[in-house]
Amino acid sequence: MRRLIIGLFLFFVQFSFGQTFESDTISYKESFLNLNDKVLKKEIALFSVKAAALKKTDSLSVNELIPIPVHNCTEKEVHLYISQFFGPLGTYIHLYFKGQTSVKELDSIFLVTHSHFQVKFPKSTYQGLYRTYDCDFKNNGKKSAFFSPYYKAFYSKDKRRLYIYMQGETKYGKCEVTWVIVDDKYYTRILDNIP
Repeated sequence: MRRLIIGLFLFFVQFSFGQTFESDTISYKESFLNLNDKVLKKEIALFSVKAAALKKTDSLSVNELIPIPVHNCTEKEVHLYISQFFGPLGTYIHLYFKGQTSVKELDSIFLVTHSHFQVKFPKSTYQGLYRTYDCDFKNNGKKSAFFSPYYKAFYSKDKRRLYIYMQGETKYGKCEVTWVIVDDKYYTRILDNIP
């Protein structure tokens, strides 16, 4: 009887007052490797670092995704957009960062899609992500352009899926994150640690 009482006491103490420890890695349920949707997995594999081992060298085709270029990049914001005056695309993506140090936290994501919808992102999908990389500025004669392997966006060929990609950092270390928008609605986030 005494053992039963001690066992019950330890059981209740564990669940009532027990300490919880945070994992030292990012949640596995958000990992690229845990993604079940084959179409999303195939398209994300074309540009993500974590999926690089799954790429076939002949399958990396620019024709499978429509890139959305970086048009402006400062310490506190990154702007990507694609606009066709007489076309179906007109998408504006703005990433805003806050903080006074060189490592700034992602403060908000503002997205207006080609269907003129503003897509809302849950705060939990960008909270705790930090900017650790700047854009590279490339001057090619008369035209100047921003290029960055750390901030990217792509449409699927059918323009139903939009991927917004960023490399940065969490409290666990370097990471890459891809926000997936399907039919002008936030769908999911893929988040992985990277070396």
